Formats: sequence, structure tokens, C-alpha cells
Amino acid sequence: MRRLSNFLFGLTALAFIAFASFSYLTETFAEPLNIETVDGRPYLNVPQPNTVTFEGELDNSGYDVSHPQCKIELPTKYVGFAIIGLNKGKPFTENPCFEKQWAWANTYDAAAIYINTADPGRGAPEAYGQEIAKDTIDRLTKFGIGKQIPIWLDVETLNTWSEPSRAVVVLTEIMHLLTEAGWHVGIYSTKVHWFEITLNAKIGVPTWRAIGKYPDVASGVAAAKKACTEAGIAGSIPAMVQFVATVDGLTLDRNILCSDPNGIVGSTK
Repeated sequence: MRRLSNFLFGLTALAFIAFASFSYLTETFAEPLNIETVDGRPYLNVPQPNTVTFEGELDNSGYDVSHPQCKIELPTKYVGFAIIGLNKGKPFTENPCFEKQWAWANTYDAAAIYINTADPGRGAPEAYGQEIAKDTIDRLTKFGIGKQIPIWLDVETLNTWSEPSRAVVVLTEIMHLLTEAGWHVGIYSTKVHWFEITLNAKIGVPTWRAIGKYPDVASGVAAAKKACTEAGIAGSIPAMVQFVATVDGLTLDRNILCSDPNGIVGSTK
């Protein structure tokens, strides 16, 4: 009888643990998203917050920097905006000089932030995307980043990606949680990286296209302006184009706005 009682007690305990674990998962992670398709391709799109992120005139040129630039003196040349990387190259990490770089970005008229994304393939993709989004929101809150500042998702093959269908879910979950929290979102990538990671899924949010290195700023600007008029990532017309150029011995990412700045960069004033 005692053995039977112990056995029943053990079953009850296991059932309680299983129920508690299930409850935690269902409370922590939302139901899987129903990913829309267009022309047979997954469609990454989310409703954006109704926030006016910039008012007035803005110079259409800008910089973007992150942890690799922690030890350099940042430029003071006049541009319209600056974009700062929140992470140290991977999700769940922090750019060690973010606070300093964000203060520098705020000396310009407008700014934005980008985050690194990845999917190593562990667990449910919905859960992993939500973990990245929640970590991002915690860091944005920590640094007091206002809802007028757009958040860009950096999607590159430098980070680990398991397979395209998971990548689509991870990225969509990140976008959903960030926009529900009040931030505008967009996708940064190259045509080649996006194709390799998502098999060229369609995009319904703003895109920031990278076009590579140029011998000087003038040629980079000319190429960026041309790219502003051409189909880029997943066939979309970019909202912003990035190129790399060296000025006075300093090699930096430079950017050109292709359209109205609202939802692309946000006012720092």
C-alpha cells in the first residue's frame, strides 16, 4: 500500500510539474503566427504604430556605427542622422559603448537603432523570435529609447541561420512584438543575404539595402541614389541605402535616405 501511495504521489507530482511547465510556456509565448503568402512566397509584414517620427526638413545623409567603432573618434561632419547598433554583433549581447554612441547620434537631427538577428535552430522559432524581441525591448527601455526611434533588424549571413521557413517566423515574431510595443521596424540586408536566409521572402516593411564599398563618398552617394530607384531586397524599392567609404583615413558606413524620413529615422530633438 505504501508503495502504491508513493507511486500515486509521484504521478501527481509529475503531472503538476508538466502542467506548470505547459502553463509557463503558454503564458510566455504566443500562438504561432499565420504567415501570409503573396505569389507563393512568405510575406513579412506587420501593422506599424501610428507615430510621426520626424517633422520638418532633414538632410538625407547619415552614418551608422556599432561596437567595431568603440575605440575610434566618431566624425563631427554635418549629416542629417546617425544609426547605432544595439548589440555586439549577435542577439542577446550589448554594444559596450552604446551609451556613448547614442549620445553622439543625438547631436544630429534624427537617429535610429539596429539590432542583430539570428536563428541557430533551437526550440520553437516563435519562441526564439519572441526572446530576441523581449531582450531588445528590455535594452531599449534601459537606455530610455523613445517610441519615435525606428528599430531596424539586421539580417545577415554573418550570424547563424538554420533554414528559411524558421527564419521567416523568427523575424516576423520580432517585428510583431516590437511594433506592438510601439516602435517602427524595418529590415536591413543585402539581396544575396536575404535570398540565402529566407529564400527571398517578400517584405511589407521598409527596407535598408547595403550595396558595398566605394572608393570615395561621391561615387558612393551616386551609387546609393541610383539604388534608391531600383528593386532591391526581395524586389522592394529601398527606403534607405548604405555604402562604405573612407574619408581622412576613416572607413565608415554611410547612408542615403530614399524617401520621407518618417518610420526610417526619428527626431532626436
